[in-house]
Amino acid sequence: MVVAASFNGRTEDIATVDALGEALDRFDRSSHFELWVSVAGGPSMCMLRNSGNAWLMYLRHAGDSGFVSFGEAGRAGTEKYLLSHGQEDEYPLAWCIELEQCYKAIAYFYVNEGAMPDWVQWHEA
Repeated sequence: MVVAASFNGRTEDIATVDALGEALDRFDRSSHFELWVSVAGGPSMCMLRNSGNAWLMYLRHAGDSGFVSFGEAGRAGTEKYLLSHGQEDEYPLAWCIELEQCYKAIAYFYVNEGAMPDWVQWHEA
């Protein structure tokens, strides 16, 4: 399966699991990023990262309000994330999950042809 990966606004096609692993290793070297992985005509997943804080958004199709990851319910505060087009947005820290879980969710999305990882706790956006 081929997915389009957009890392900070630069898009590349990923056609193998090995290529995905290499891309995720490369992306992980940056402590701040916006990553989208998308199946043509299907679902998309976004990962926003600011240093040790990261969260996911899952969209079933274009125009979907989607779902966001949900980490620690009582975690107060927000974090700022720089989007690929230069805009800075702020989101609740309660949406953050471990970086490793974000990467595993993206790999699951790839291997399962855009499926939503059911082991991530999701909240409808």
